[in-house]
Amino acid sequence: MPPILSKPSSAAPAALSYITIGALLSVWSGIWYAYLRNNPSDHSVLNYICMGCLVTGLVLLGIGFTLGPIARWSRHAELPPTEVTPAAVRDDQNLTARSA
Repeated sequence: MPPILSKPSSAAPAALSYITIGALLSVWSGIWYAYLRNNPSDHSVLNYICMGCLVTGLVLLGIGFTLGPIARWSRHAELPPTEVTPAAVRDDQNLTARSA
């Protein structure tokens, strides 16, 4: 069997990782933002870091939700065409029978 047919795409686990990391980063950045809003600090750089983490989490969520459908479509693209498969199987069987 060709290697492309025996190894599934790694896009689905990657999408799940992006979604998980993005969701956790967004939630904890939101909690940190609420804390900074209730307890203002003297350093405005903390607000920039907090907003940067929040936006990064949202971007990772977007990448994960975009990569999910791409993973689903790639599963169909990795399969061999249906009209070619029976002929290839017959040729492989004939070649095996001749060599035996």
